[in-house]
Amino acid sequence: MAQVLLAVVLFAAVPYAMSMVPFERIYVDGPYNAPHREDPMFPVRWRLIALGAWVPLFSMPFALLAWKRRHMHLGLALFQVSLLLCICVIGLRNFPYYALGIYRAYMGEARTWDFDPAGLMHPYGSVGYVPGCEALMLYPIALVAVPRIGYRLFQERHRISRALILGTALCLATTVFAFFSTPRFIDWFLD
Repeated sequence: MAQVLLAVVLFAAVPYAMSMVPFERIYVDGPYNAPHREDPMFPVRWRLIALGAWVPLFSMPFALLAWKRRHMHLGLALFQVSLLLCICVIGLRNFPYYALGIYRAYMGEARTWDFDPAGLMHPYGSVGYVPGCEALMLYPIALVAVPRIGYRLFQERHRISRALILGTALCLATTVFAFFSTPRFIDWFLD
């Protein structure tokens, strides 16, 4: 239940994070030289990036306990693993992209610029996590995990309650949608 509450908190912040626009001084000084801490939205951006980094970390023990318990119901284990994958994709991958305003810029609602991720993320290093290769590793992990979880869910559908089937399927669909909700993410991240 705690993992679901953490996911609800993360998902509730997504619309607000998606509404963020880039810091205007980036256009003048560039991503490395802009005074990011003078951005009036810096504390909000910091909290959103921290939320995206910490929620997956706090929800991971629940999924690990689901794997370790041999007597746990398979449906609940599939749900917790799919929820963890969804939380990781949205929190670790999408939240920095949204909170820094890259989403709005690439959607055409703000000017695009040289949004070098290293320069933009450097001031947020105090969050405790700055996405690196882990964000890129989510692609192959999801490419393998989503079909496997979906297949296992389909295979065991008669033994699993409808609520867990719907919850797991919703998590898997949200994970796939999260990858498509970040236009030009790879272009930005590998800049």
